[in-house]
Amino acid sequence: MIILNARFTGQPMTGVQRAAYELGRRLLAMRSDIAAVAPDEPAATYDIPVRVPSDGRLRGHAWEQLALPRLAGRDDWLLGLGGTGPVAFSRQIVMIHDVNYLIGADGYSRKFRWTYRAIHTLLARRAKICTVSHWSAREIAKAYDLDPASIAVIPNAADHILSVMPDRQAPASLGITERPYVLCVGSANPNKNFGTALAAYSAIPDPSFDLVIVGGSDARIFADGGAAKAHPRIHRLPRISDEALRAVIEQAAVILMPSLLEGFGIPAIEAMALGTPVIAADASALPEVCGDAAILVDPHDPAAMTAAMTRVMDDPALRTGLIASGHAQAARYSWDRSADKLSALIDQVLSSQE
Repeated sequence: MIILNARFTGQPMTGVQRAAYELGRRLLAMRSDIAAVAPDEPAATYDIPVRVPSDGRLRGHAWEQLALPRLAGRDDWLLGLGGTGPVAFSRQIVMIHDVNYLIGADGYSRKFRWTYRAIHTLLARRAKICTVSHWSAREIAKAYDLDPASIAVIPNAADHILSVMPDRQAPASLGITERPYVLCVGSANPNKNFGTALAAYSAIPDPSFDLVIVGGSDARIFADGGAAKAHPRIHRLPRISDEALRAVIEQAAVILMPSLLEGFGIPAIEAMALGTPVIAADASALPEVCGDAAILVDPHDPAAMTAAMTRVMDDPALRTGLIASGHAQAARYSWDRSADKLSALIDQVLSSQE
């Protein structure tokens, strides 16, 4: 029996949880030898059958490290798609999405860095590791002295966004329908590099388009923004529903991903799938994921970002080409195909232990 560690179903749906959910629910539908367990009932955003032990009192990492192994039988395996797993349990497959907490430490608390480094150091020695991109595989291997070829790559995808019914009223209710806009999507983590995007946009005299940042409304992003903090054409929005997000992406003139670090970069592929041109940082996994379907820019160069934004906004032929190549690039990724790859990896690991 394979026990899916579904602790992620109690967490907000960011990129890691999206991958765990999309892959996990497909595996549960595909295979009769997998069951999901979690310390609590899933949040409303997760439609997944989960068994919650009735006598459980532990939560979070404590549940994962102490209670979860006790739920496994003598021959059972654990499958962790949320980035962590019990370090004392050897029969497990764990998806480590990235080691950005080591590369861009400023984006993470000391406690987070210490906890994940300790867990990953032990898992790298005891578990079968997989990840979401070849870039992440190389960085994980470098960090924990592994052979990159030993790390299976199970890419993320974006076709989930195509099944979401867009909330067509969302852009108007958010106050972003007056003019065309460049869209940034992400968290408040400094590695998302929204500060450079703000500087790039603020350098445009009398811009003909707005800048919208969704999910990055944390004041820390704008702490050093100077005039950007009060710029009348910069819209800072909180995290929004998938239905609203689809509508906002579809209406955007272009999506800008200036991130310094991305283990994959799901918003770029979501935008491509929805027919929105992409400008992305020439850094981390983004060149691998975007291929030739995006304009790549130096994430440390606001002037290059400014030029890319104005170029895409002013050149209809370029936009048309980016939309077409984006559709083709997004089609290379599929949650179904990735679930098939993960299922094959499980079979490979199980057969090697017989």
